Amino acid sequence: MAKGFGQFAQMQEALKKAKQVQQDATRLQDELADTTVVGTAPGGLVKVTMSGNQEPISISIDPEALKEDLGMLEDLVLTAFKDAYTQSTDLMRNKMSDLTGGISVPGLF
Repeated sequence: MAKGFGQFAQMQEALKKAKQVQQDATRLQDELADTTVVGTAPGGLVKVTMSGNQEPISISIDPEALKEDLGMLEDLVLTAFKDAYTQSTDLMRNKMSDLTGGISVPGLF
């Protein structure tokens, strides 16, 4: 019978750890919402600011970029957005890895 109690204690400990990771993940989401990254297009003509949880915040377009044709301007905006998105997801991935000790936890993000 003692063996059964040991398994119960292990399960309780696992549940306690899971609850702590969930609380830490909630804190991390708040931290990421308050963190910003800036993606840029080549030459810095377009900048996109995004939160650490991939929420677009602002776009800045240098007046020089308006001298380009529409297709080029669209490419600059897209490039800056992709850069900001990549930085944001990398930041999230690194923070989650720190939080979970490198173990993938499905459903957290």
